[in-house]
Amino acid sequence: MDEGEAREPGTPAAELADYLPRPGSVTVFSAAWCGYCTALKAGLARAGTEVREVMIEEDPAAERIAIAANGGDWLIPTVVFSDGSIRVNPGVRGVSERLQQIDDGV
Repeated sequence: MDEGEAREPGTPAAELADYLPRPGSVTVFSAAWCGYCTALKAGLARAGTEVREVMIEEDPAAERIAIAANGGDWLIPTVVFSDGSIRVNPGVRGVSERLQQIDDGV
C-alpha cells in the first residue's frame, strides 16, 4: 500500500459520525506504541493542525472502523477527515493537502 493511500470507509456513516472532526482538524486512530502515529501527531502539531487522538486498542468501535477502512487490515495511523474521507499512514503533507482539498470543496 502506498503511503497516504485513500480508502473509502467500509463502515456505516452513523458509526463513523462519532469520529468526524471539526472542519480543519483530523481524527487520528492511533496506539501508544506506534512510532508512525507519534511522528504524524508531532508533525501535525508543528503544522498547527488540531488532532483528536483515538487509541484504537481502547475503543472497539474505532478499531472496527480502522479495520474496515483498511480493507480488513489493522493499519495505523488511520486519519479521518471532516468529510468522512480516510487516509492510511499519511505524511503531514498528505494530511495538509487533503484538508486544503476539503476547504476547496474537492
